Amino acid sequence: MRKKTTTFDFLEISDELKRSKVRVHDSRHDSPREIRASINDWKAVRNRGLQPTREISDLIDLAVSIDVADRWANAKKGFPRSIVVRLPVRTNGVLYSSDIPEIANQMLYWFTGDKWEFQFVPHTGDGRRSERQSTMMKPNSESIETEVALWSGGLDSLAGLCNRADQRIAERFVLVGTGAKPAVWGLQDRVCSRLRERVEFLMDPVRLQIELRRDEHSKSRNPNRARSAVFLLLGSAYALLDQQNALAVYENGPGALNLPFRASEVGLDHSRGVHPLSLAWISQLVSKISGTDFSVHNPFIGWTKAEMCRVLDKMNLSAVAGITQSCDRSPRSKIPQCGTCSSCILRRQALLASGIPDTSDYLIQKGTDQQRKNYLAKSHLPYMMLQAKDLRQVFEGEDAWDVLVQKHPTLLGD
Repeated sequence: MRKKTTTFDFLEISDELKRSKVRVHDSRHDSPREIRASINDWKAVRNRGLQPTREISDLIDLAVSIDVADRWANAKKGFPRSIVVRLPVRTNGVLYSSDIPEIANQMLYWFTGDKWEFQFVPHTGDGRRSERQSTMMKPNSESIETEVALWSGGLDSLAGLCNRADQRIAERFVLVGTGAKPAVWGLQDRVCSRLRERVEFLMDPVRLQIELRRDEHSKSRNPNRARSAVFLLLGSAYALLDQQNALAVYENGPGALNLPFRASEVGLDHSRGVHPLSLAWISQLVSKISGTDFSVHNPFIGWTKAEMCRVLDKMNLSAVAGITQSCDRSPRSKIPQCGTCSSCILRRQALLASGIPDTSDYLIQKGTDQQRKNYLAKSHLPYMMLQAKDLRQVFEGEDAWDVLVQKHPTLLGD
């Protein structure tokens, strides 16, 4: 079957929606659709004495273009998509004469299983305000040991931050929030505000805020498998802005590897968002674009979630843990977590194992009778128990690693 290609032709990615047009060409529509996608990086740099280079601005644009294409490319269930992205870039010589397009294509195939093709064209627009206007402020990170990390407002990001602060890895932690959902921004702000009331280490929360608008014919029903790549690229861009050569991702080891529960789950049934190979792909691409040796790393790849959470009891932060969110299902309810998806179950188990009272709200405890019934019927617990039993048998036998990679080849990459 011939793949139907969706082409995204970006005119300019501005910080104003009215100037940020994307024309979408596909076989389902006689004329191009129009999507608007902007990113506000001015707020993140104006009070910090920072100004993006051409390479950093191109990196930000690349992240936004991936987000748009992943959301709105034509999809047929069970089939890979074919996506072409035409993107204006400022660093023409670097991107035209290098292997960056092919690296981006391969990286996104790993993240999404789709065929991607990037076509870079010269950037002729005025650029965003962050590029046009300089600031009188001096960078506030001079002579301060700094770690830049992604900040989701989830339990792993909270526990990771507190562990790194407890280990005195840095004096200042820059927490980069991203995305296009106001509810997520609110969560990130609430967790950070509550944390500030209780700790003394220096936190500097920033946000690279994407804003999207589509026409009435453009509905996004895609699984957004490239979402983590978008966040990692934006976090890397801000780390470079802050004159750092690394981005930290706080994720427990089992969550990062994210092994499938059943043999019937293949390929991308499970996200590869922070898989070690995903971080390696992002590191390679960012290093190529920036011309520096850049690393995206997960300092907790060898930790369980419970091991990460123990520091919260030590620092008397159980109440803050209760307002974080972990749910995969995003229940349509005032109660934000279902309590039965794999992420909720792992969260509940980790808090219990680390001796921290779980003050979180779950639908299976505080929802209506029908909600509790529905979510209990969809519980991932039986599959997680089978996986735990299978892994126990693997590690109790000989040649455990060889047996494990035979069962889960993604541990070695595709």
